Amino acid sequence: MSKDFEIALIVPYVSGKVESVEGFLTGLRREYAPSVLKSISLYCWSASDSLGIILSFDFYSFLPSSFDAIRRWAEKAEAKIFELMASVEEQRKEFKAKFMLTSDLKFTGAFDISRALESILKRIGTTTGRKSPRYVATIEVRFKTKEEFVKEYTKDISKGGIFVATEKPLPVKTRAELVLILPDSPEEVKVTGEIVHAVGPEQARLAGHGNTSGMGIQFIEFQKDGAKILESYFKSIVGNPQGH
Repeated sequence: MSKDFEIALIVPYVSGKVESVEGFLTGLRREYAPSVLKSISLYCWSASDSLGIILSFDFYSFLPSSFDAIRRWAEKAEAKIFELMASVEEQRKEFKAKFMLTSDLKFTGAFDISRALESILKRIGTTTGRKSPRYVATIEVRFKTKEEFVKEYTKDISKGGIFVATEKPLPVKTRAELVLILPDSPEEVKVTGEIVHAVGPEQARLAGHGNTSGMGIQFIEFQKDGAKILESYFKSIVGNPQGH
């Protein structure tokens, strides 16, 4: 009777670890016959720059020393590691379902590892870098949903958009009229934005490493002098940028 030994990994900030991940997965494929390493599954979360990996081995062929080698790699990559066979069947099913439900992009079965990772990088928007600096800033954001007016706060902001921390992100491609309340500024910034990615609470929990549920919003059109007001604000906080 066939039985699988499954290991799950979550690799944070994968855009800076692509060579390590590719070498690791390619090495596993080279080391184990398909009858032993039965599948590699990759799951990409666009908003968090994290990669989910589920490795499925033949239970009776997989050695404890092999798990130790994977764990050592995970420690070097600062990855979370989950020995799914240590969980009861229901917990294992629930964990795998959450991987699949919360990912934006999946690779399962046979695939070219290099091309898969290239696709993942494109998906999370890290191959070309950011078009404008991103600033860590807590700014009040007001917008209207179908049910109510909402007040939330940004996690970071740039000239092109913001990430709003919220447990109830709007669906991707939704357009919203936003009002930004800048610290120490008497003027509000009104701008139309479009949700380009969303991270639910469960997705943020799985990704770990400080990830926050919320939504990334791209600025589409400013009202009146909104862009100039925002530019002045950036100049006032220029000492605290992130990214490039």
